[in-house]
Amino acid sequence: MKKGLILMLVAVFALSMLSGCGGSKGTSTTSPYNELMKMAKAVREAGGIADVGQGQSSREDIARQKAQNNGRQQLALALESKIQVLQKSFLEEIGSNMETEVNEAFSSVSKTMASTTLRGVFPEEERMVSKDGLITIYVLMAMDPATFNQSFLDELQSKPKVYERFRASQAYDELKGEMEAYEAQE
Repeated sequence: MKKGLILMLVAVFALSMLSGCGGSKGTSTTSPYNELMKMAKAVREAGGIADVGQGQSSREDIARQKAQNNGRQQLALALESKIQVLQKSFLEEIGSNMETEVNEAFSSVSKTMASTTLRGVFPEEERMVSKDGLITIYVLMAMDPATFNQSFLDELQSKPKVYERFRASQAYDELKGEMEAYEAQE
């Protein structure tokens, strides 16, 4: 009797585990992070800079602050990458006779923009998930192409020699084209 009861409990347990671990029911859910990354991708394709920050805490305000700080940090890395691409394009075009000066100028512009322009960037979109007493907030931090381009050119103007060469370059034309395309979309 005892053996039969144990076998029956094991069988019931096994069946419940099998039914609970069933495969996909055909429904596809997307996470808040993935939704915001799709939005960030659209901003990047339009020539802007965007990334998603994440913060977690038991308090909503702290989770939000962490998410925004993380988002600005991610945006700073994306900003630096975009400036490096512009720098590389510019250096390839003008040759290496000004390489040291150009490297210093672009490095300075990158640091200044990261410390000034990114402070003024606020979340474009936010998603919040609460689970087990923890709040996770995801924020889309974005800088549109017009803001990036104008800030970049404003900072580069403090390096007159490099700025004049940059304005005459193909990289400048590409930046200007991105800005005009973005403004036409609005």
